[in-house]
Amino acid sequence: MKSVRGKFDIIFVDDDEITLEMMKAIFHSEKHNVITKLSGEEGLQYIKENGPVAIVISDYRMDGMNGLEFLEIVRVISPLTKRCLCSGFFNSRDLEDKVKSQEIHAHMVKPIDIKKISSIVNELTQDFEKNIVGAPIKDQSKEVAGE
Repeated sequence: MKSVRGKFDIIFVDDDEITLEMMKAIFHSEKHNVITKLSGEEGLQYIKENGPVAIVISDYRMDGMNGLEFLEIVRVISPLTKRCLCSGFFNSRDLEDKVKSQEIHAHMVKPIDIKKISSIVNELTQDFEKNIVGAPIKDQSKEVAGE
């Protein structure tokens, strides 16, 4: 949730290394600890090994597990984590429908607009901060560890 340094952990999952480097450069700050992973499998492994995170932003179309599949598993193992889906392969309406059905907190269509994604990250961070007050964080850690 919050790293040892008091920063919020955000995972960006995308199979495009350039996009990940851009996100790391934009969001690395005193408030955010940015983790980047090249697949849903890598993102899940990170969460299982390190515990829940505040925000996960995932591309939809990736080799292996797609973004919806990845975010659904994140929802189960880390229910307080805020989830966002990005895609260049859906029209806006189709993406909205998929987001609603998966209970995803935010979505955006690529190409990524820096102002829009910054706004989304700020909103998700605020929502996360509101929701963690009194939340059963220990129970989430057990779920992630498979206990």
